[in-house]
Amino acid sequence: MKMRHSFVLLAATVCMALTFDACKKGGSNDDDNKPTEQPGKIPGMGETAGTPEGEQYVLPAGITLSGTIVGDYCDTTYQVGSGEFAAVCVGLLNSKTKDTTIILPAGLVILSTNAEYQHGVVVQEARILLKAKKITRVGLGAYCINSHKSPSSYSVTYTLGPVSSSPLMKELIGLLRNKKTSKSEFANEDLYQEASSNIQGLVWGITDDMGSADPAVRQIYLDKIPNK
Repeated sequence: MKMRHSFVLLAATVCMALTFDACKKGGSNDDDNKPTEQPGKIPGMGETAGTPEGEQYVLPAGITLSGTIVGDYCDTTYQVGSGEFAAVCVGLLNSKTKDTTIILPAGLVILSTNAEYQHGVVVQEARILLKAKKITRVGLGAYCINSHKSPSSYSVTYTLGPVSSSPLMKELIGLLRNKKTSKSEFANEDLYQEASSNIQGLVWGITDDMGSADPAVRQIYLDKIPNK
């Protein structure tokens, strides 16, 4: 996928920004208000052992999963969210007598049941319209939180996990709140892929300590993502 190639192009920018930031740093109180959590050392993210922490997400009353959640390919044009590495296909049954819109919250973690495959995170809330008494299949985009593992696969099953309680992840979600992230918000595929690549870089900066959690580098990434 294009995003998997374009992400590599950001490496030089990251290195230059880190070098510049290291030169200008001196005594400062800027760190006082930062989350105490350390990038690359969050349970269940990156290469850190454990399971991502947070309050377990529960579907609303009258809404249930239909079948298993699988990765990558989804036999529907209905797509929500953004991100490719941890994208999944979800079937939802609305047993109510009226159409219902559910909201998957920002910070929702998509858990892989196979330890060789990536977990994912939803970075903005995703609204899904479910027709009454019907099963709706939807492709849900999510961003990888374990860069060393394999991207989502149709042969792997997933579950809806917790809403991340990670202070660093919550901070990033706040910074992305007013940014364009969904494919429908972009004029073409290339613009979406560029933004998606930058968002993935920001996520990996937190989960895998890839450098973009540094304030100077983070701002470079954020500036490349258009506002709503």
